[in-house]
Amino acid sequence: MNQAASNKLQWPYEFPGVHWIDEKEEMAVLDVLRNGSLFRYYGLKPAHHVDDLERAAREFYGVKHALAVNSGTGALICTMTALGIGPGCEVIVPAFLWVASVGAIVQVGAIPVIGEVDESFNLDPAALERAITPRTRLIVAIHMAGAPCDMDAIMPVANRHNIPVLEDCAQCNGGSYKGRKLGSIGHMAIFSLQLNKNITCGEGGLILTNDDRLYERAFSAHDMGMVRKNGRLAQPEDYALSWGQGRRMAELCGAVAGVQLEKLPAIITQMRASKRRIKAGLEGTPGLAFRKLADAEGDSGPFLIMLLENADTARHLLTQLRSEGFHNAFRIADYGLHIYSNIIALVKKTPLSPAGNPWSTPENRESVYQYAKGACPASDALFERAVLLPIPSCLQPEQEHTAIRAIKAALNQPAVANR
Repeated sequence: MNQAASNKLQWPYEFPGVHWIDEKEEMAVLDVLRNGSLFRYYGLKPAHHVDDLERAAREFYGVKHALAVNSGTGALICTMTALGIGPGCEVIVPAFLWVASVGAIVQVGAIPVIGEVDESFNLDPAALERAITPRTRLIVAIHMAGAPCDMDAIMPVANRHNIPVLEDCAQCNGGSYKGRKLGSIGHMAIFSLQLNKNITCGEGGLILTNDDRLYERAFSAHDMGMVRKNGRLAQPEDYALSWGQGRRMAELCGAVAGVQLEKLPAIITQMRASKRRIKAGLEGTPGLAFRKLADAEGDSGPFLIMLLENADTARHLLTQLRSEGFHNAFRIADYGLHIYSNIIALVKKTPLSPAGNPWSTPENRESVYQYAKGACPASDALFERAVLLPIPSCLQPEQEHTAIRAIKAALNQPAVANR
């Protein structure tokens, strides 16, 4: 390897919580193993780490109920089950999402409706109003790429039509909206604790709600179709009786997640500070703008979204960034399963079984939608000229300065400036 190549910057991998793992997580895991209690409800000497995580989550997010599950996807499916979503229901999600958010809708037998995003890269409240039909039964407000949705605009639309709102906080754990923690505003909320989230236990999730019945229904769905009293299965009221999905969180994950939750404020403070310094250094660069923020103070900071004048400039910037070692930068149009039209199973309406469900289910016969590129033209146009750069939680000042220099250099090239 030549000297120039060896000196090239390698932008750190994002994985926010991973960069903060230390002996505290190690000791928590050892406690579980030494007590022989890998299952949360019983073992040789139960350590109750998942119980402690739920208690800490209720306090941190300011909600009545918190339920730990085994993944963010599991959290989505359990909440939709609790909310009664199934055949005959339409669920609105934004065009910028993650495949699990739309996959959960399909898994419960409902029909996804893709809503336009605006320059916040979250649901466009005006487009949301237009997407509602008599069959709309749920709005999923996804706080994408670390920044909160405009909840002051979304909640009145939902309330006017008597439609519950599920906050998908998977990419914005620790964020807030006008002083309220995300996850405490909608009727229910979910979080992911997968490796690439603000905090992690490798794989895991959380469900939040202030509604007693919704909590019991979600609990029943995540466990064995029943509730528990003193850790033992018990028959619930009829409204909570269901078919369980076995989505309980294991004690090993709960132990790690509990330590990471304590670190969450420090992690997002670090990312926010790095992001703000990079944005300040880029301020005034010709042809460069940033995503609109519904609440800049509530941004959790893991990603910087840059808006360019056109798709060619976005491609050029990405090419230059990649050549400079920013391996995990993306043009949003090419951002894999985060874009509705890149999800092949959705575009092809791949059924859950040979029966064709949910697309051919009689209850869904009036819900006919197409998902190929062009279904959300305003969003498609934004994706084409937007570049996303992860903001790792471990950046040093020189790395921040290098990012500023690289972006400015790419955009100051005459071939780009004169397009």
